[in-house]
Amino acid sequence: MQRFMKNTLETVRNWIYSQKAPGHFEYLVLLLLFLIPFTTMMYGDTMAFVHYGVNFWKSITQGGGLHNFYEYGNEMLAYYRANNIAGAYEVIYDFPVYIVLGIWGFPLWLVCSGFGIEETSNMWTMLYSKSVYLVALAIVAYLIYKICKNIGVDDIMGKWAAFLFLSSVLVFVEIGIAGQLDVLGMPFTLLAILCFQKKQRWRFLLFFSIAVSFKQFPLFIFLPLEMLMEKNILKIARDTVLVFAVTVLSGLPFPKGTQAMQVKDEVRGRFIDAFLGVKAPLYNSAVPVIVLLIGGICVWCYLRKLKDDNDLEQYSVFIPALSMFVLFISFDSNPYWFIHLAPFMAILIAYNSSRFSHLILFETVGMLCLIFNQFGANYWVYESYWAEGMLLDKLFGYPENLITLERFCASTNLDEFYGVFFAGFVLCIGACLAISLPGRMRKSETVLVRPYALLRLVLNAGISMIPGFLFVISHVIVL
Repeated sequence: MQRFMKNTLETVRNWIYSQKAPGHFEYLVLLLLFLIPFTTMMYGDTMAFVHYGVNFWKSITQGGGLHNFYEYGNEMLAYYRANNIAGAYEVIYDFPVYIVLGIWGFPLWLVCSGFGIEETSNMWTMLYSKSVYLVALAIVAYLIYKICKNIGVDDIMGKWAAFLFLSSVLVFVEIGIAGQLDVLGMPFTLLAILCFQKKQRWRFLLFFSIAVSFKQFPLFIFLPLEMLMEKNILKIARDTVLVFAVTVLSGLPFPKGTQAMQVKDEVRGRFIDAFLGVKAPLYNSAVPVIVLLIGGICVWCYLRKLKDDNDLEQYSVFIPALSMFVLFISFDSNPYWFIHLAPFMAILIAYNSSRFSHLILFETVGMLCLIFNQFGANYWVYESYWAEGMLLDKLFGYPENLITLERFCASTNLDEFYGVFFAGFVLCIGACLAISLPGRMRKSETVLVRPYALLRLVLNAGISMIPGFLFVISHVIVL
């Protein structure tokens, strides 16, 4: 028996410290852990996305045609609110988002229409709608691997980069719990970066144009990369206009000045106000911090001249991570938008693998600090009551006295010290960027990843399960 135990422990030890790529076992564990928050939480925004996918087809069959999609969505919004149906949110995104949700929602529309099911009244219909993120995550992971391979990252390290993205705490929390659609446009951003590395200019513009039509954040990756590649001001202006082509063209079929478009414009106006809201005193006025920081990155890139392909590789890795980091710390953003940072941190860690131990430490600690900040400052996004109607509710029932995340944060002082955690995030991710400046990054062929990646996976999965854990223990703790 002792010999068996010794051999077993030796086998486990050899596996943990092996330098092989992540295998089926690691991915199975990752999937099972991710499915816990994914199947037990359904945020209000995510319920709205379920409606969008079904209403895409309803607008065609009973709403006057697809050109009336926004108006039909507003009519349904009034219906949801009048009948106390969850997920009653305005239709505010540009149309490519709804095309993806509509394509994925086609089977759901058929089932709900055929059986008379309201799409947010059933756990399985909601999980089907949410499962589009699983496909998007898989595509993003594959493209991370392809980008790494394209810039000379070892095959094993490239596969670990994909795993590090999928096991990021941002994926567990912002997708698993909050179920946000930001991940849907990520493949196009990554394809654009791949084209930048291959010097395929028009494909670079095309994919960024599609990415920007989902959310405008990729624009702040495009501008610095464009200025690295192009020094002619007129051509930069032309390419920037072209990047908005898909957004503009996709909006042409919809009439302007309608109530739905007014709502869309109002929401966009509030976003722009928040976007420019954090200001720094300068002379006799105050200027938006984001303009200074992103503008500074663009000027730096414009003044840089790429010396060779190695220079191009390093900037293609560094600039997206820097831009997304600077962007989201410079205005009062929604917490789940930080998911845009996750793929670029994974690529950065894999490319600068000579500093792997430092990078994985700072990234893990920094992202955990960010989530604790979000729990304290934005607890309503991740509340335990979002488990209503989902798997835990089906298994245990809804507790009579629910322990909310808000109460948890109050009892642990997260609601007071969330700013400290955000400072920890800024310092840690800032450290990752500081040791990964272009010219300083080095690839290594002998990197021990598995023990760090597995520990990080356990920590990230654990923090994502806090709201669900509060829901479960509410059944045994009497308040």
